[in-house]
Amino acid sequence: MIATRPGAASPARMYPSTTATFDGDLDYIAIEHAMNGEPVALTPAEGIETARQLDARGMSYREISRRLDCDRATVTAWRNSGWKAPATTADPDPIDIGAAQHGRSGYSKGCRCRTCKDGASAAKRAAKARLQAA
Repeated sequence: MIATRPGAASPARMYPSTTATFDGDLDYIAIEHAMNGEPVALTPAEGIETARQLDARGMSYREISRRLDCDRATVTAWRNSGWKAPATTADPDPIDIGAAQHGRSGYSKGCRCRTCKDGASAAKRAAKARLQAA
């Protein structure tokens, strides 16, 4: 016989939806697991949706952040932005450096094109390797 203390029963399970399991980029099964405090990998959109649903049920930001394994400030920022995903910033457009030639390291000062960035990173790694070898 398995006995439990009175009042020690497991809490009622929360469900995000009764019929849908997937909606666009939201996996409601993963959201359900996160809502119930089970470890699961969530996309940013799923994390925001989980936090929104838990907030709608009156859960504190502290408990929401514990269940999602994130900072309370993150949950607050999501709430303040209207439960929208933060905009991702694209790589800035390269600066037009005119007819200037790229330097020996593959970088021209001020240029932010991928070629220059990669060349500068490679030059830094090579200089670091030379210092470690010496």
